[in-house]
Amino acid sequence: MWVKICGIQDPDTAVMVADLGASALGLNFYAPSPRSIEVSQALKIKAAVSDREIALVGLFVKHSLTEVKSVCEDLALKIIQLHGDEPPEFLAELAQSFPELKIIRAFRAKGPDLSTLANFLTECDQCGKRPDYVLIDAYSPQAYGGTGHVAPWEMIHDQYQEQEWPPLILAGGLTPQNVAEAILTVKPFGVDTASGVEDAPGIKNQDMVKEFLIEAEKA
Repeated sequence: MWVKICGIQDPDTAVMVADLGASALGLNFYAPSPRSIEVSQALKIKAAVSDREIALVGLFVKHSLTEVKSVCEDLALKIIQLHGDEPPEFLAELAQSFPELKIIRAFRAKGPDLSTLANFLTECDQCGKRPDYVLIDAYSPQAYGGTGHVAPWEMIHDQYQEQEWPPLILAGGLTPQNVAEAILTVKPFGVDTASGVEDAPGIKNQDMVKEFLIEAEKA
C-alpha cells in the first residue's frame, strides 16, 4: 500500500516519517495553508532524506505554470500533486516540459457521483495527457484538503472505474482509527493523510504516524 504523509514542514519530521516506512512525503507550497513551506525549507527536507528511499511530492493549488515549473526545477521533483482547478491543458504543458514527471490530480468529492472526474479525464485524453494518479479528497468550501472531513467511501468504490482510470489515491479525514476500513471499502492504490496524524496543523505525532502506517499495511 502506497502511503503519503502530507504537510511535512521540517527535516526532523521528514526523517521520522521516512524511517517509519512511509512511501512519500507531501511538501505543500500553497501559501494560505498552515502546512505550507518555502522552497528553501523544502531543499533542507530533501537533503535530510536524500539517503532514504522515499518520494517527495510537491503540492500546488492554483499556482501558475511558471511557478510550478520553477519549483520542479529547484527541487528536481519527480512527482507533483495539483490540488486546485488546473485544467487538462495545464497537465499537458507540464508533461511537455518534464516528460518523466508523475502528476497526481486531486479532486474534492462533491455531489452524488464522479461525473466531474469522468469529464475531466475525457478532456485530458483530448489534450494528450492524463494524470498518472487521481487523488480523491473530501470537499470543503473553506480549504483545499487537510480539513479532516471524510470522503464518501461507498460512492467512490461504486463509481471509480478502476480498470479504465488512473490508480486511485484516497484522502479525506483518514486517521489510524479508520484507514483500514477505508482501504477495505474503497480498495485504492494508495492513501494520503495530513491532519489525521497531527497534534496541530503541521505538527506530526510520531505514534499516530506509526499506527497509521501499521493499520494501512494490515488492511
